[in-house]
Amino acid sequence: MSNLPLPAVGGERVAGMRSRLPEIVITVILLVFAATVIIPLVLPFFFVFKTRLEYNYNPWALPTALHWENFRDAWNAIKIGQGFLNTLAVCAGAIAITVPISAMAGYIFARYRNRITEVVFYLVLMGYFVPMQMVLIPLARTSAIVGLIDTLPGLFLPMAAFGVPFWTMIYRSFYRDLPEELADAARIDGAGHSGTFFRIMLPLANPATILAVILVFMSAWSDYLLTLVMINSQARFTIQLRVAQFLNAYGVDHMPQYSAAVIIAVLPTILLYILCHRWIIRGTLAGALKG
Repeated sequence: MSNLPLPAVGGERVAGMRSRLPEIVITVILLVFAATVIIPLVLPFFFVFKTRLEYNYNPWALPTALHWENFRDAWNAIKIGQGFLNTLAVCAGAIAITVPISAMAGYIFARYRNRITEVVFYLVLMGYFVPMQMVLIPLARTSAIVGLIDTLPGLFLPMAAFGVPFWTMIYRSFYRDLPEELADAARIDGAGHSGTFFRIMLPLANPATILAVILVFMSAWSDYLLTLVMINSQARFTIQLRVAQFLNAYGVDHMPQYSAAVIIAVLPTILLYILCHRWIIRGTLAGALKG
């Protein structure tokens, strides 16, 4: 018999585990991040269908019956309907200002490139790196001076100001990768600058436009900090402030009703993402590839 060395099976397993260790660590980190996002969305469903007595006795037990009246009580207690209308007005205003300005600015910075436009672009881009918390006090004082404090325009105008730098950058990356021949052909056919933009370039940037509309809506709908600073009267409260008002007014004794209010507040953005996630992914991937 030949004295051949036996394969080091144990060493191979250890080497395999070491090679997979970074992948395992990354997977665990991603699972932790996913849990921090999913758990707050799932928790209200543990409480929403219970009575106050069931919640106080055992909040983690299954409800004996589905108490749908908690949604009705939450809706009526803090007038969520009025908050819905105010929030929709804020979202519409933020979209109407952010998307057109960003689309036109991105086109100018992409197609008319010179030293001046490059400097202006980077000045605009600097606004993306300014934290909202840094300018809240000056913003509130300026809004009070010009009469925009405690108004819905005084809320969606700053939202648009914070969003324009980012979406200008996204539109610029889209326009830069569109063929120059399309604009040249439009000019040969007699289209001016506006005709080339509205008829040729803007329709080709539909992925960016759809992505901008969806994400600006979701951001404006979910905003709490800026709304808390800029809005004072209850008649102009958005849905996020009304949900917070519920907890301040009734405390944790009405947790099932509070859970219902939370579900009502987040449901539009969840449904919007479920219905439009294809366009979100498509626009994100297109922007990443073009960028």
